Amino acid sequence: MAKLAKHFTENPMTLRMSLDPQVGKVVGAVLLATSCAALGEEGFQSLFDGRSLAGWETPDPSYWAVEDGAITARISKEHPCTVNQYLVWQGGELADFELKLKSRVNGEGGINNGFQFRSRLLPDHDVCGYQVDNNLQTPWLVRLYDEFGRHTLAWRGEHLVLEAAGNRTVTKLAAAEGPAWFRLEDWHEYHLICVGPHLTLSVDGRLAAEVEDNDPRRRELQGILALQLHSGPLTVAQFKDIRLKEIKAATPARKPSLSPVGEKLATLRREAIAWWPLDTGGHGAQPPLRHIPGWEKFELNVRAAGPGARPDADVAILDGAYFDAGSELQGGTNAVTVYLRARDPRGVWDAALFAKRGGAEQVYFNLFSRDLPETPGADIGFEIRTDPGFARVSFPVSQIEATAWHDLVGRYDGKTLEIFCDGRHMAGKPWSGDLQKNQEPLLIGAETDAGKVVRHFHGELEVAALWSRALTDPEVAALSGVEKSDPVGR
Repeated sequence: MAKLAKHFTENPMTLRMSLDPQVGKVVGAVLLATSCAALGEEGFQSLFDGRSLAGWETPDPSYWAVEDGAITARISKEHPCTVNQYLVWQGGELADFELKLKSRVNGEGGINNGFQFRSRLLPDHDVCGYQVDNNLQTPWLVRLYDEFGRHTLAWRGEHLVLEAAGNRTVTKLAAAEGPAWFRLEDWHEYHLICVGPHLTLSVDGRLAAEVEDNDPRRRELQGILALQLHSGPLTVAQFKDIRLKEIKAATPARKPSLSPVGEKLATLRREAIAWWPLDTGGHGAQPPLRHIPGWEKFELNVRAAGPGARPDADVAILDGAYFDAGSELQGGTNAVTVYLRARDPRGVWDAALFAKRGGAEQVYFNLFSRDLPETPGADIGFEIRTDPGFARVSFPVSQIEATAWHDLVGRYDGKTLEIFCDGRHMAGKPWSGDLQKNQEPLLIGAETDAGKVVRHFHGELEVAALWSRALTDPEVAALSGVEKSDPVGR
């Protein structure tokens, strides 16, 4: 009995798999005893065995180890870190839960670290979403944060209510005001409770920060749990006594069923030179895609809203940021198709959209919006430069719902230059010649002019794609989820 209790104390996650109907009463007694001994509190399960990283995953384990009974992440002179590292719990997504863990961080300067919860794992193993964030050499020390999103939610000592329109109401937490009662350099315990939109963080048994997130586009009701090693100076970040109580299980991800249009779209995605879901900000994209600036002036992983929004779609919101695919990416010599799903919530449409240009004389392709002199009000257009010269087609924004989501396609097949919106042919003209390739950067949400990045798009983006051939009319229609293109404008 003592040996069995010791085994389950050291390996609590194996207990459920070890049940024997002949010793059910004995195992039940061991469960009760070891639960109290190993976990200390009823209903909590241990997520860390104190000896190994079993149950946790990272693509670069060289930064992670177990030292003195704690998960330890280390940045040293011999092993610097330029990209945030995450150790992700492999137990699945969490919805409503209580989490308790002990942590400490030491190193040089104003070190940052923390842990993610109800978050999303991006393709390059970066993470976006809610975070308990720490910073040495600050008066606040700990806050509730939104990585790659709204940034600071509640500083230590604050209760924040977030509404759908972005309105923020902040009140002070009397229990958390004044100097901090803990040091990040010393072991301290976090107690995080997440129930629906309500997030509560306590440190060493004292309320520190609280958030009520009522923004349906940005709040996360479930997601992954991950420990962070923040890039930068010499750091030693440690975590131990990690215990979880699940209150409400996460909803399993739905497997999409492909319709004929969906199958065609999947084929188009495979055939594209580039297909970028922009809600992930280019993280892990192939070909590579960077968001600039590094973290401010944009939000990732926001649920789509507004007229024409696709159910369950996630998008990026740009507010002065843009995406850069580098200068080497080109389309075909005498054919190209570009696609962008975008929304301007203001209905202004007076900015760059998707371009590889350096000015009027340096255009490979340019999908843009601006007020052209030929028509009243804003226009959306597509332009190229070939051997014979410069060519443009466009249509007035007045022909579409200005504040809605739109699938914009520019196409050139060596004979005709055309632009489509939501599967409809909006404008076209005969044109020929080889496309004039250039070494300008391919930008989404901005364009270059004389070496400067200009005309930033302030709006929302879902997908961008590029082909070295001219898509057929049915393929263009499939990008908008319809069977046939509408011949309006021809």
